[in-house]
Amino acid sequence: MGRSVFYLQDMVTSITQAQILIALVVAAHAGVLAVRLCFSLYKA
Repeated sequence: MGRSVFYLQDMVTSITQAQILIALVVAAHAGVLAVRLCFSLYKA
């Protein structure tokens, strides 16, 4: 029983890390789009 609990914790940790990575990628894309928008508005 104890080993399955550790395995479950490892799965939860890996899922959480994957979600954090996805969130960082999405935030980076949003930042790039915001900078491009500001630059376009500045040129216009």
